[in-house]
Amino acid sequence: MKYLYTLLASVAFLVGNSQSVGIGTLTPNTSAVLDLGSGNKPLIIPRLTNTQMNAVSNDEYGMLVYNTTHHQLYGYMRFSTIVYSGNTFALNRWQPIATGPQMIAWGTIDSFGTEKNGSNNFEIAFDAVNNWYTLTMTGHPFYRDSMLLMITPVGNGSWDQTVAIGEIIEGSTRRASIKFTDVSRIAAGWSATSARRRSWFYFTLYNIRKNPYNLPE
Repeated sequence: MKYLYTLLASVAFLVGNSQSVGIGTLTPNTSAVLDLGSGNKPLIIPRLTNTQMNAVSNDEYGMLVYNTTHHQLYGYMRFSTIVYSGNTFALNRWQPIATGPQMIAWGTIDSFGTEKNGSNNFEIAFDAVNNWYTLTMTGHPFYRDSMLLMITPVGNGSWDQTVAIGEIIEGSTRRASIKFTDVSRIAAGWSATSARRRSWFYFTLYNIRKNPYNLPE
């Protein structure tokens, strides 16, 4: 503990005198306040639950923690876009530092709704009444407003097809609906329902539901 206090005092003194501090290096970068060198050990930053993170007082831009609830790095930042949260406008929030959206599922489906290959955590069925496919995730609901479902038709006539994606809510179950429409049939005067068709397709489902603004869901 005495060593830690001495180290912190030294850092404070050197920072106050516009000098750089090096740990693990005798030649710290002169443009850095603290240079940890290029050793073979990582830096562990403070680990907080989501509740602990949101309870931090005197928030300051640039704070960094590892959120053990979401298992993700979070930084305290100012946003260029005003976000409405409850009855206040939030200009500064804890924001997850992510590399991109999370891929939830993927697969190749034939024209009879049979899975050819994929991530094995979904079911596809063709609704012969409404002429659309339904995608049901195992243990993961589908949210149209916060998930990205990418569909690529394949096979004969796929160049004439357009794809529409919707959301089906049945109690606590949320499914995606996938409709293929043949534009050549529409041009020929077919009804919208009659122009729907089966199709082989590839799909990928991404989750972009991560709540970077900590808004109520």
